[in-house]
Amino acid sequence: MDWTEESRGIFVKEFGGVEKIYRHISQAFKSTGREHWGLYCVCTLETEGSFQGRHLESALREAWKSLGHFFPGLAVIPDGISKKKHAVADASGLEAWASETFIVEKETDPDGILASYPLKDLPSMHFVPQSSQIVFLASHWRIDGIGTIMLLDRFFSFLANGSPTPTCETWTRNLDRISPSLEDAVGALDNAERDPELEAFARNYIDDHHRNAVHSGGLPYRGDETTPPGQAARTAMIINQASTTALVAACKERGISVTSAVHAALAEAVFALSHDSAERYSAVISVNMRSHLAPPYDGRDHAVQTYVMGVTPSVARSTSWQGRAQQLTAFYKEGWYSTKLVRAMRLIYQYHSDALFKAKPRADGVPPPKPPSNVLISSLGVVDKVFSREHGKGARFVRVTDFRFGVSMMTRQLLLYVWTFAGKLNLSVNYNDAYHGEQGVRKFLGFIVDVLQKELDVSLESEN
Repeated sequence: MDWTEESRGIFVKEFGGVEKIYRHISQAFKSTGREHWGLYCVCTLETEGSFQGRHLESALREAWKSLGHFFPGLAVIPDGISKKKHAVADASGLEAWASETFIVEKETDPDGILASYPLKDLPSMHFVPQSSQIVFLASHWRIDGIGTIMLLDRFFSFLANGSPTPTCETWTRNLDRISPSLEDAVGALDNAERDPELEAFARNYIDDHHRNAVHSGGLPYRGDETTPPGQAARTAMIINQASTTALVAACKERGISVTSAVHAALAEAVFALSHDSAERYSAVISVNMRSHLAPPYDGRDHAVQTYVMGVTPSVARSTSWQGRAQQLTAFYKEGWYSTKLVRAMRLIYQYHSDALFKAKPRADGVPPPKPPSNVLISSLGVVDKVFSREHGKGARFVRVTDFRFGVSMMTRQLLLYVWTFAGKLNLSVNYNDAYHGEQGVRKFLGFIVDVLQKELDVSLESEN
């Protein structure tokens, strides 16, 4: 579906399947005023001298405003649960957008911003002057992890090198620069249900997904089924450069990826610590679809869109760590991808949405399902391949010294993010502090690191 002009300069469009699911998920705890699964990214920056006479706060705001112009998807707002709306902007509209979404935080820090992650229709950029940090918040229906990294790379480029002046052409092309949904960008079929083979494939795909991962068991948690959520939280372990170098070398020697090694160690931790006795561990993991998109959608100009897909690799308790790591390496290297998957994608997300959000009758005497407490994993890979840590020269030089990424978690689940930045492996867990404490999460991370040390025969030293 194309954009439809609802009134002069106001356009509406149906959410795509992926967008609609993330939009639903974001509203799951609406009564608390908090967003579930909202993305955040924190960067610590250093600037040289007087920053060429510019006040840093003003320069950051101007860079953010330029980002809003060149990525008009940042100004799209939800229209209910199934549609999105965009008002074609002019200079005054862009200024109003920046005034609403650029926030200077003088009384909190990034962890405090995450803890109170609010439900909002627009993304926001927060500047914490005391620690020289910026915090980017955005709903997951709007953008994904790799898109966020590409977007912030452009932001720091604007900050250091100055922002291009909008032209008449760029104003008039505002709507054209909003990235299409994943299904449109990848070329999924519109009427896949008319093909019995694709229809059966889509149903089996989602049935397997829900049976294996969405309702899989998880770790013990505090409270019970009635305990309300608390604050979104994070706990991380950062492995130093020397240890990370040794780990990468050991993985290469064994023909496995770092993500697969961590995933296999995570499975070992779940088997050991879970209150369930499942013989398999299935995790939902988001895979990057950008490499499967045709130009221009595979590029940086289309950073503001959710171009990921959830897949559910499964490994057995009875398989050795090395065997699991090899299976997962093969899976990540395209074992999950097929042209049939692409063709059936619209139907897959339709069935997925139905399974998640449509109420199902329950037989008398059958208790409701337990709330999910499973452990998920997502990998950003080597952040430095997408994100430059240094921008500009001389008085306009900007260096990013620290990078964090994650989501606001309102459920009993844990989400482990894996990435490497500045040569250091980061293992960062998002959780809700009503159900898990920092000490327990750090113990969980320590278990994963211990497995990696044992299986790879390396010593891994943490910086924190």
